[in-house]
Amino acid sequence: MKFSTLTIFDHYPNQSSRTPRQFYNEVLEQAVRAEEMNFDGVWFTEHHFSDFGINPSPAVMLAAVSQRTNRIRLGVGVSVLPLHNPLRIAEDYAVVDLLSNGRLDLGLGSGYDQKEFDGYNISMEDKAERFNESLEVLRKAWSGKPFSHQGDFFQYKEIRLSVQPIQAPFPPHWIATFSETGATHVANMGSNFMALGFSKSRDELAKLIDTYKNAYQKSGHGNPDQLEIPVAFHVHVGETSAEAESNAKGPYQLFMNTPSGGNISYEVLKQKFNPVIGSPDEVIKQIQSYREIGVTNFMAVMNFGGLEHHKVLSSLDLFGKYVVPACK
Repeated sequence: MKFSTLTIFDHYPNQSSRTPRQFYNEVLEQAVRAEEMNFDGVWFTEHHFSDFGINPSPAVMLAAVSQRTNRIRLGVGVSVLPLHNPLRIAEDYAVVDLLSNGRLDLGLGSGYDQKEFDGYNISMEDKAERFNESLEVLRKAWSGKPFSHQGDFFQYKEIRLSVQPIQAPFPPHWIATFSETGATHVANMGSNFMALGFSKSRDELAKLIDTYKNAYQKSGHGNPDQLEIPVAFHVHVGETSAEAESNAKGPYQLFMNTPSGGNISYEVLKQKFNPVIGSPDEVIKQIQSYREIGVTNFMAVMNFGGLEHHKVLSSLDLFGKYVVPACK
């Protein structure tokens, strides 16, 4: 099993004095610590027009991490393709791959937030078609050859990128989906799949992974058990279970309730979504249960709900010291 961190950049200006600048610097320090603690990757989300995700430019943040690290993989989870000109995505992430000496992991998605599409004046109704065409353009742009393209949304005539990623012909990439229908579509394409574990129960997640793997095999793309399946979970490790819950209870409840404006208790949220919060031994046990249902890249969301920087670093340290060696 591989281990990564995923930072969502959820920001709470009404509850915290932490500024975006401070937040970014803390995330960079956490990425360096993740490499020191033998994590395999760091991943950053992309969001727009919301305090619940203040990283509109993951390529810029990943480029910054590339200059502070040497080994750890650098992932975007995910680049929302329908919001962008695909040539811009191709150029930006080619630069990240070059700066990092070939460490880019590319998560791709079609988006789900209406206000992001409204902000860019893009119709959400055709997001699937935009995604598919953008992915086609990415493949052409990273071929290294001049190409033309005449699509419904983008048209190019005899162009060639001046930069190409080191990882040819296409950096490792995954397509994110929340639904069984989406997982089946990704599998039928022969593409890799990634998911958010913190929005589903363990049983729901197991069903989603099984749906993907069965469709992948039936489509003739090979053995799905050989694939890397990244799934993200909220994680906080304390010296003891009591310490972990004391640190993470409030931030976890804030994170989970903010999108809906609800006030669901920590106990109810914990029972439904099974956040990975506890002592090292408890966390190891939970991770092993997720390995059993097919998770092969465990993505730890450790910076959430305004959790203090020093507590995030402590959790990273405990995870790297005890959990990684036990679960590798």
